[in-house]
Amino acid sequence: MLTTLFKHWSYRVFAPGAILRKTYEAFQKLLSFDSRSHELMAEIESIYYQGKKEDFSIISLKYDALAESVNGMVSSLEEMAPGSYVGLSAYYRKFDFYCRFFLVPPPLNFGTPFVLEFAGDTISTPLAGAKTTNLVEIGDDLNLNIPCGFVITTNSFNYLLEYNDLRPAITSLLCKIDLQDVDLLSQIASQLMGLIRNAEIPPDIEAAIVYASRRIKEKKSTDQLVAVRSSALSEDGQCSFAGQYASYLNIKLENLLQTYLKVLSSKYSPEALAYRINCGLSDEEAPMAVMILEMVDANCAGVLYTADPSGIQEDTLFVHATHGLGEAVVSGKVIPDVFTVDKTTNQLKERNSTNESARGRTLTESQLLDLSKKGLLIEHHFGAAQDIEWAMPKDGSLIFLQSRPLQVTNLKEKSASSYDPGSCEPLFHAGVMAASGIGSGKAWCPDAKNPLKNLENGAILVIRETLPSYVKFLHLVSGVIAELGSSAGHFATVCREFGVPLLLGVGDNIHRIKHGQALTLSADDTTVYPDDTLALISKIPAYERDKNLPFYRKLRSILDFITPLKLVDPHAADFTPEGCRSLHDIIRFSHEKAVQSMFSIGDRWGGRRGVKKKLQTSLPFEVFLVDVGGGLDKRAAGRDIITVDLVHSTPFQALWRGLNHSDISWGEQTYYDWKSYDQLAMSDAFAFQSSSDSASYAVLGKDYLNINIRFGYHFTVVDSLCEPESAASYCTMRFAGGGGDFDGRELRILFLTDILEQLDFRVETKGELLDARLTGISAEKLLERIESIGRLLGVTKQMDMRLKDREMVNRQVEKFFQMV
Repeated sequence: MLTTLFKHWSYRVFAPGAILRKTYEAFQKLLSFDSRSHELMAEIESIYYQGKKEDFSIISLKYDALAESVNGMVSSLEEMAPGSYVGLSAYYRKFDFYCRFFLVPPPLNFGTPFVLEFAGDTISTPLAGAKTTNLVEIGDDLNLNIPCGFVITTNSFNYLLEYNDLRPAITSLLCKIDLQDVDLLSQIASQLMGLIRNAEIPPDIEAAIVYASRRIKEKKSTDQLVAVRSSALSEDGQCSFAGQYASYLNIKLENLLQTYLKVLSSKYSPEALAYRINCGLSDEEAPMAVMILEMVDANCAGVLYTADPSGIQEDTLFVHATHGLGEAVVSGKVIPDVFTVDKTTNQLKERNSTNESARGRTLTESQLLDLSKKGLLIEHHFGAAQDIEWAMPKDGSLIFLQSRPLQVTNLKEKSASSYDPGSCEPLFHAGVMAASGIGSGKAWCPDAKNPLKNLENGAILVIRETLPSYVKFLHLVSGVIAELGSSAGHFATVCREFGVPLLLGVGDNIHRIKHGQALTLSADDTTVYPDDTLALISKIPAYERDKNLPFYRKLRSILDFITPLKLVDPHAADFTPEGCRSLHDIIRFSHEKAVQSMFSIGDRWGGRRGVKKKLQTSLPFEVFLVDVGGGLDKRAAGRDIITVDLVHSTPFQALWRGLNHSDISWGEQTYYDWKSYDQLAMSDAFAFQSSSDSASYAVLGKDYLNINIRFGYHFTVVDSLCEPESAASYCTMRFAGGGGDFDGRELRILFLTDILEQLDFRVETKGELLDARLTGISAEKLLERIESIGRLLGVTKQMDMRLKDREMVNRQVEKFFQMV
């Protein structure tokens, strides 16, 4: 923001000594670091408050840059005032350590064991993943039937990446992901999957896999086919990753190594990447183990829920069944038979059979009740409701394939999401609620003209089948309606985790929905309304709605050591390095002390009294001026306090006229309780004390202005050159901060943007940070724009605490341009 021209002029004032020159150079560096720090802080904060999910490798890069900039400010301040703030560096390192604690990936293990057999070896979650560990517990602790097999450990995955030196390439690609750009996500996923599929399996791992495969083959009289299934470290835990990784069935043992690489590569499929990023897990937190299971020749199979995921039917167990393999159920390709069983009596309550055919019923009542009884054993063992996959061969035995925690809707939360449609008649009432909630938006019916890659944010997704691959679009939608599918499917599991309302099995009613039609989906009532009746209801922001997701919990923990601003009063006793409680405090402290040091040094070394002049003004904040050539009248020499008529700087005079516009009130009206901030006296959010510590500073030339205005909790820098008959004239403005909440600060940025763009400025915003620039107009017209900026700064004071919505912003913009 400080231009080369400003530096040149400043040297004319501050040139008398080498010490001053060195101090000024350090000041320049500090200002550069300060600017970059605010940009990066705004970017990280925006990710949280705007709900834009990013891979944590991107957040880590942003934090690395922020930490470097803040450290640069601390070092620059030390150059300016050696030994004055010795504790500041220690507090920087303290907060940096706390932030990196949440960002640094866990330690990775590369050694043996590479393979663990179900029979005989000790299976643990860090090595085998929760999916494998839970399955082996069912067999060992409950003596229930599970397939024989083995697991290729997470150590093998880590070693494979290390052996092929893939981590740098993987991290580089992950940093390029933008979940809003589906095509880019698919391209990056393809490259990542290619890296894994083309990797060489280390000889030690290959030998271990071959040996374990041989052991399976020796137990069978015929060639054994196997299932190759993912068992990632974070899978089937707090984040289910349901259906996001690949499984391959009926694989010959001689094809196992190639299939192993295919399953590993599915860790980087578009849907798996989107799911992991939405959960807030880093890539290193989800290393992949792979289960090898003997195939079960299933006569029927399905899913058992030991509780009602909707939370409606207490003490009820749900069995979903279909003929053949259970893949059709979990993938959402069929509507299965659904049985409900009373958990207290183990008696059948209801049968909803859609699969009866020449093959007969999927389950007899005795088979159903036996399955239910064993399902309750599993629930009791794990101490929570379970989502269990099972299969039944022709001999009628039960074999369990998987068990993971089942997410059950909280009834209190559900009642809070009840919906009153008023007089609006429903479009239809049908289907099954698979994920609770209400949502509204325009219907998106994917076809050749409306591909999913063009899906609009906030739409209601209307689909035939709930394929797991659709998960990568969930962060964009406000609800999903499907013709087919089951609440036992992987897609339904993920919707419940992410809080996306899901209505399944609506059948032919799906054809009553037209693309682009406004809809409101009330999944709890299994009802769709033909209108966006939620538009007038205040929607809960994502960071509040999804605050329990790992993404928001982890990012909130990091931001707690970055963004809070405690050091607001330069006069307070705790405005010290020891008073810092965040990186933001360190930024604020360093900037404040640097400005004090720079402007006081001009008085100490300038060779004449009164280099720094205080402007006499009735406005409730102080302004100090430094003339770098023609900015002040000669009569100002020797005076400490001057009146505005002695200022000859044309851009300053223009800005000052705007600040003093008759329609701007600078009274004592207060919109916010500042009393909790010690001795900070405020007038309309402007620092109002009789000391230069909290004042604003301006560097003046005849045609030049650089002013840093302290507006309470926000800061504005205006830098301008207005030379008549010159094409070099310009004006830049930076605006940041505020005392309101993030939504209020963001609305004020919208207000500023609307006005500045109408004043022909080019505007860039990042959260609560705004940068604007105007060039290419005459000096005369530029001065008019600068006067408008003065008015704009006057009317925006504390606006972040008053603006409530976009409509109010529009009214304030209109009101601004009515000022004369």
